[in-house]
Amino acid sequence: MSVDLAAVPPAGPPTGPRVLLSNAPFHHRPLADAFAVAAEAGFDGLELMVTGDPQTQDATAVARLATEHRLPVPVVHGPFLLLTRRVLGTDPLEKAVRTCALARTLGADLVIVHPPFRWQGSFRRWLADDADAVGAAHGLRVAVENLYPIPLGAVTPRLHTATEPVHLAAHRDVVLDTSHLAVTGVDLGAAWEHVGRRTTHLHVSDHDGGWGDRHLLIGDGVLPLDRLLGRVGRDVAAPSITLELHLRRGLLDDRARLVRTLREQRERCLAMIGRPLRAAA
Repeated sequence: MSVDLAAVPPAGPPTGPRVLLSNAPFHHRPLADAFAVAAEAGFDGLELMVTGDPQTQDATAVARLATEHRLPVPVVHGPFLLLTRRVLGTDPLEKAVRTCALARTLGADLVIVHPPFRWQGSFRRWLADDADAVGAAHGLRVAVENLYPIPLGAVTPRLHTATEPVHLAAHRDVVLDTSHLAVTGVDLGAAWEHVGRRTTHLHVSDHDGGWGDRHLLIGDGVLPLDRLLGRVGRDVAAPSITLELHLRRGLLDDRARLVRTLREQRERCLAMIGRPLRAAA
């Protein structure tokens, strides 16, 4: 069966808060599960994380699911994780360009890339000199997400070029990830003060203060997300947010509880932003 890619629900320019769900926690399950749950829980769209699942790399397959569930895909996250090092090529520049092409086909308005490792000079130069133009040619923006130092034995070198807000100064569009900021030890308010309106998008999750990229449910950690999101809601007319959450298997296996939990998470996020709740479909 062929799919008309033009029939993908348009994301359109956001006129208010846009709260998306990432398919990342569903990486061992069919992509259809992520679409179905996100739609049932009332999210405004799906942030597509391109993974080793061939469906996430196939515009036609994604478009079919977006149309079936009437759920747009306004944000596409390129395959920059260690587990996806061979997805869409091995060169980060090739990954970024191919992700932009996939995003354009799906009508997305934002592509998320990870910052280069310090030795990836060509990718760093592309982000500095060409990424904005390439994104504009595809009708979207290319935003760089903050990462965190990676421990190697007794030392914790800064392998990525952007682990703190100050390192993001070279990029026009930035994605702030609250869990990554927590791992780095950066205060959320200080990060917002530094990056502010250049934050095109946020990845929101909680953190318990320990080591590691936790991505906990809102309320299961210690981060002052209410203060950050309240500030975002005051400073930005149309915040764009993805709940990028670690969902335990027990929760993933209980569909009714999963939908209920994610609906509550979305509503908590909107309440923290200070905007009226839209009833879930």
